[in-house]
Formats: sequence, C-alpha cells, structure tokens
Amino acid sequence: MVFWERLDIGQKTGLLAAAAVFIAAQITLTLTLASKAHLEAETRALHAEALLNAVASRTAGLVASDDMLTATSELNKLLSSDVVSGAAISDVDGEFLLVVGSVTNPEQLYHTPLRIGPDIAGQLTVQLERVTSNSSLQWTVSALSLVLAMFSYAGAVSISRSQSHRLRAILGRIAHSGQVDGRLDALAQIETAIDDLPLDLISPANAEVVDETSLNSMAVTTISLDHLGKYIDTVDEITLANYVGTYETLAKAVAQLLDGDLQTVRPESMTLFFDGTKRGMTPDARAVIASTLLQNLLAVAERSQRRKFICGIGVGRSDMGRGERGSAYATLYNQTVIDETLTMAQRAGSSVKLAPSILESDQVEALFDVIETADGDTQLGAPTPELLPELDKQSKLLQRRLFPDVGEQSDLPF
Repeated sequence: MVFWERLDIGQKTGLLAAAAVFIAAQITLTLTLASKAHLEAETRALHAEALLNAVASRTAGLVASDDMLTATSELNKLLSSDVVSGAAISDVDGEFLLVVGSVTNPEQLYHTPLRIGPDIAGQLTVQLERVTSNSSLQWTVSALSLVLAMFSYAGAVSISRSQSHRLRAILGRIAHSGQVDGRLDALAQIETAIDDLPLDLISPANAEVVDETSLNSMAVTTISLDHLGKYIDTVDEITLANYVGTYETLAKAVAQLLDGDLQTVRPESMTLFFDGTKRGMTPDARAVIASTLLQNLLAVAERSQRRKFICGIGVGRSDMGRGERGSAYATLYNQTVIDETLTMAQRAGSSVKLAPSILESDQVEALFDVIETADGDTQLGAPTPELLPELDKQSKLLQRRLFPDVGEQSDLPF
C-alpha cells in the first residue's frame, strides 16, 4: 500500500490499464485453449472410429483363427501413422492378447469390439497422440499481452500526465502563491484551493431558477373601504368589526366561487387576485365578473342588515402573476397593478372602474359594455345578453348562501 500511495495518478491509471489488458488477454487465451482442446478431442474420436472400423473386421477373423502373426502385422500398419502411438487386442475378459506400441494413457485410448457373427471375440484398442502443442501458443499470446499491457501503461501515463499538466495550470490560477506542491496530488490541491475561495460572495448559496408559473398574466379586483374613517368616531368597535366582516364575507364568497384569492395588501382596501384559466374563464373575465357579483351582493346586504354598504371597485391586469412560490420579484412587479386598481376604486364611488391595463384585454368588451366617463376614466357597464343568465344564476347562488333571510332577487340591477 505504501508503494501504491507513492504513485501519482498517471502511474496508477497506467498500472490499472496494463493489468486490465493482461487479464483480458489471459482470459481470452484460456477460453481459446479450452475450445481448441474440445475440438481436437472430437477430431481424434472421429479419426479413431474410422481406423478401428477399418481394421476391426480383418482383425476379428485373424483372432478367431488364432493367427496372431498376421494380426500383429495389421496392428503395425496402424503404427505407421504419426497419430497412432499404440494398438492392442484383448479377449472378452479384458486381458491383452497382443500389444503393439504403447497403450498406457487411458485418456487417449479408443476401443471397438471384435465381432465374429453375433458373438464378440474381444476388443481392439488404439492410442492416439495429440499432434499439436499448446505451450507455444500460450507463450506467444502471453508475450503479446505483455507488450499490449506495456503500450496501455505508456498511453495511460501519457494521457494522465497531459491532464495533470492542465490541472496544475488551473491550480496555479486559483491557488495562492507558494501553496502549490508538485509532489502532491493536483486534484486534492484544487479542492483545497476552491474551498478557500469566497464563492458565497460570487453566487448566492440558495439561488433558485425563475418560477415559470409567475410568467402567466394575472387580474386584480380591489375594493376600496376608505369611507371607514367616517365611522371610527361614531360606532363602537364591535359594530365596526362586524361591518367590515360583512365586506370580507362577501369578498371571500366571490373569491371561492371564481377561484380567486382574497388578501389585504393596502390600508382600507381588500384585493382579489385571479391567476390562470379556471373553469374555462381567463383571469380577466373572472375579475370583472367578481366586481359585478360584489356590487349585487352589497345591495342585498343592505336589505338584510339595514345598513349602508357602499364601496368603489377597481379592476386591473398584470402581465406577471404571483407564481406558486411567490417570488420577491413577482411580488414587487405586481405592486403597480395593485396601486392602479386601488386608485381606480377610490375614484369609483359606488361603481366599477377599469384600469388601462385591463382594457388591453379582449375579454372585457366581449362580456360587458364599457362606458367612458366625463372625468376620462372607464367604467364597467351592463353585461351582454349572453352572459346575463349565468351572472343571474351565480348571484342567486351566493344570495341563498349568504342572505337566506332576504329571499331570491329576481333580476340583477342592470
């Protein structure tokens, strides 16, 4: 282990590459030799079968006639082949009657019975030698694998040293002078140098990607309650809280019906936010419908509670929504439309005024009449005949839920 730790990364890579090449070559050699041995065994078996079949018929008759001299001559003819190293004839009990050459290696012996008619007179045996040697192939492949391993080592070391030079060049650019040690691993020194850099000052640690959900447009409906200041000195706190609570209840009901979100983001006002297309309606359509429903519910609340409920409503539009994460940028961007709708609501009296931003939408004029006022503002008029039945249905639904004591109002005040 001490030797290994003293090597640089190039030498370690080279040794690993060389070892991998050598091991792969030896595995390939082993598989090749095994395949070769199997093929040679099958070839020898076929050769032995052909020799035995050719000699067995003649030898059987000679053994039957007890002509061992001629039988010996037949076996000697087999030895004339370089493949056959020995042959023998044995009786039915397995005792050798005649042996020519060597038949001592059981793995190289092949047998066939000597038949005389239906009877077995003995057994003919031959021994075939291996004609090829694997030692030369093993030495050749091993030598070639060593050569390839040396080339792999040299190539890996060369490439690693080239990369090491680049790493040390990078290290010299980011490390302090005098902290670079050529004897130590360059990667370890780069890690240390990076840890010493003030990266937290360059980029925030919790940098987030842009919230794509905030890139959709949003519509805003603001209710102005600036007249509440008149009641502070004339009514008690509980009465005033109940009075404001009625506005909140109406706004929450409308927001729930139209998939909006009610928040209080400015003094003496309530704001409904509408993001995304819900139930087939765009944010712009839901914002102007919400203002109309609020107007009608305020009139019903007056009949129910015998109090005066009056407020101005402003409707506007923003090109950027609040998004799912409510990023600071989206929140700051939308302050403009909130201020714009609050200003319109404060000038609206008891009507609904439209900010210039919402007038850019085609949805408003497709659903409502738009009225130009004498002061240069734009006011929301009556709904179109196509929208009126749906508005009447929604208004009655909210009225039955919030003011069951009043009874259904047959028509909207248009």
